[in-house]
Amino acid sequence: MNPALLTAAAGMRARMETLDVIGNNIANAGVTGYKADQEFYRLFAGALSRSGQGVGSRPEMPYLEGSQTDFRQGPLEATGATLDIALSGPGFLVVEAPQGELYTRNGSLRVNAEGILQTSDGLPVLGTDRQPIILPREGQVEISEAGALNVDGLAVGQLLIEEFTDPNALKKVGNTLFTAPNGVEPETASETIVHQGSLESANVNVPEAAVRLIAASRHFDLLRRAASLIGDEMEGQAVQRLGSIR
Repeated sequence: MNPALLTAAAGMRARMETLDVIGNNIANAGVTGYKADQEFYRLFAGALSRSGQGVGSRPEMPYLEGSQTDFRQGPLEATGATLDIALSGPGFLVVEAPQGELYTRNGSLRVNAEGILQTSDGLPVLGTDRQPIILPREGQVEISEAGALNVDGLAVGQLLIEEFTDPNALKKVGNTLFTAPNGVEPETASETIVHQGSLESANVNVPEAAVRLIAASRHFDLLRRAASLIGDEMEGQAVQRLGSIR
């Protein structure tokens, strides 16, 4: 197959995947604790080249190798709600899920009918004893910067907040949850501060993402046109060759 056509097709696929990543970031820009994904690429030369060509003559074609979560701090917004908390620093709340312990920066919390402190997704928030935190039905809740919970001045629990030496080792589960693969061990938080009455907004720069979305769309369109022109040229050459056969 024509190397130029292969390169254009590979570029189109990479741009489509880029559009998916950027579009998902923009769609979640209003989600508390969301961390944006950033795509990264590689140049591939090999299996898609024409047979019979040497390695040095194989066309290089960009493809999206994957995306990596951007764990930079999102802006903190005051809400005044007692059970809203924002984390500044690298830590994560630990929650209990059917598949085991997960990690989140979404501090929009609530208390269910049994008094269990939960995330907005209904997952129990764990304390330092690795058990769900249970709050009294009545009383003024205060949460310290270290994550200690008091109701009417009485200690009722301590948020389990953990940090990772390399947060990029975490894997996303949905939009605001993360799981730690086997071998990735958390550490007790030492650099994280809890802010009661605030939430951490998504760290998506919407204007910048919109500009990148437009640029990727235009690049995709240019590659599509190029592929179309190359295809037309190949078709014309095929017609000429058929016409020359007697």
